[in-house]
Amino acid sequence: MFVSYAQNFEDVILWRALKHIKKGFYIDVGAQDPIVDSVSRSFYENGWRGIHAEATTYYAEKVRLDRPDEKVFQVAVGEGQGSLRFFEIPETGLSTSDAGIAKTHEAEGRAVREIDVSMMPLSALFDEAGDRPIHWLKVDVEGMEASVLSSWEPSAARPWIVVVESTEPNTQKENYAGWEPLLLKKGYRFIYFDGLSRFYVSAEHLELAQFFGPGANVFDEFTLSRTTPYALPLKLTIDELKYKKNVAAAESAERLTNVTWQLQTLEANASELRAQKKALEEELRRLHADVDRLKWELARTFQSLSWKLTTPLRLVKPSVRWLSLGFSSWVKFKPGSRPHRLFWKTAGALVRRVVRRPALYRLAKRLIRLFPGLELHLRRAASGTHLVAPPQAAMAVETGRATEYAEELFQRLTLARTYKQNPGKQA
Repeated sequence: MFVSYAQNFEDVILWRALKHIKKGFYIDVGAQDPIVDSVSRSFYENGWRGIHAEATTYYAEKVRLDRPDEKVFQVAVGEGQGSLRFFEIPETGLSTSDAGIAKTHEAEGRAVREIDVSMMPLSALFDEAGDRPIHWLKVDVEGMEASVLSSWEPSAARPWIVVVESTEPNTQKENYAGWEPLLLKKGYRFIYFDGLSRFYVSAEHLELAQFFGPGANVFDEFTLSRTTPYALPLKLTIDELKYKKNVAAAESAERLTNVTWQLQTLEANASELRAQKKALEEELRRLHADVDRLKWELARTFQSLSWKLTTPLRLVKPSVRWLSLGFSSWVKFKPGSRPHRLFWKTAGALVRRVVRRPALYRLAKRLIRLFPGLELHLRRAASGTHLVAPPQAAMAVETGRATEYAEELFQRLTLARTYKQNPGKQA
């Protein structure tokens, strides 16, 4: 597919008319950049070759480097001999020999540099082409179009198609009136205007006129170079996508670094855990070995003769212990112990039996009076209060009135028990 590099699709229009020519030839006056806005670039890529004339040192050198198999002349094409005062506007296609145009560009803030450039007539470029047919000639010299065409002396060279920029620099104001008659006199017919340049076809090749009329369109089957102004939004989008891609790649690389570091940390932790697991497993095996050894020793003990002989002793040991503890309690007669409780229970029953028999009661009463402390204990045993002595009893003992208090308490207890056993009988 044809790729358009030209500023205003001039190459598409020319290709539509000349694509049937294999390895054609062209002359580009005011060639400027070998790629950006170049009318000849796509033809070059399709096997065509030609001659370039460029007044500025910067662009002439760029074309030489990019097209080593083509002729490049750093000259100002036009009338005159010697050199020409030329106004170079670096890295643009606006360089010119017109001082007025140069001042306009300078007023707009562009840098303008004056240089001297050798002059060369257009006829001399035709001579460089030799006998080969020139399929198209392009003239883009920023206001010097009339001078270029005037230097076209009588020659056998007859470019099939001539393309001349026909508006003042950076405007839509047409300026072809001063130079178009020169072409018409040479037998060229105006055939097409694309808004920037005018196309002329030689009288010998009027059959090419049928290819002109509509502008570049989908039926021309072309695509845009990234260097064309129309591709600028696409270029910006591509650049933005590339930037985002680079940012994403950097972020991905950073994330990968972090993940790698985390993975290394996890692997180190895993190695440490594996070592701990191995140590624990070793410890568990050792413990199992100890348990197995102890089981074996225990089984061995159970099977030993000494264990079997001491079995009766182990069986009577709990009984002996219980008896020893019981005997100790009997001997020590501790309060709350079984001997202590049994003694007071027996003493209480004995006192109650004596109380029910008057003869024994009177005898016991006379005997008890000889032992005041014993009388109090007996009355407590009879009444069931032997565990805790009432405060009145303690006070009576301290004041020496234990016998009177005991007598009164004994009489009340007797009346209470008699009434409880015979409710209808007076004591």
